[in-house]
Amino acid sequence: MHPDLQRYFTHVWPLFWPWLVWNLVRVARWHARTGREALMAVDCFGNIRLVCLADAPPPDDLYTYEAPRVPRWAHPALGSDVPTCVRAPEEQVRYSPDKSGLVMHSHGIVRYDHGLHVRGPP
Repeated sequence: MHPDLQRYFTHVWPLFWPWLVWNLVRVARWHARTGREALMAVDCFGNIRLVCLADAPPPDDLYTYEAPRVPRWAHPALGSDVPTCVRAPEEQVRYSPDKSGLVMHSHGIVRYDHGLHVRGPP
């Protein structure tokens, strides 16, 4: 016997154990069929009453991935959230140390300047 079911059998009179088993099988089949959780109350005669029902589980196919029609390397606008007309070429992008903590050096490595204390968003 499963340890979680022992409390039901200690509560029900031994004369009604077959009825309890039958009702537990019915609840287990219902749970397997619907996938819903339930809070149940058992009386001393083996009757089971569902007190609260959980929401139905969401279907497994809510999200399906659709591959883009055009690969991102074929169309530069797909590689970023920024439109192509707004973006500057990569070699012209530099960060001012006065405005941010990121400093771009000529060799292209980004390092964090610990001497700067930049105030975050409000």
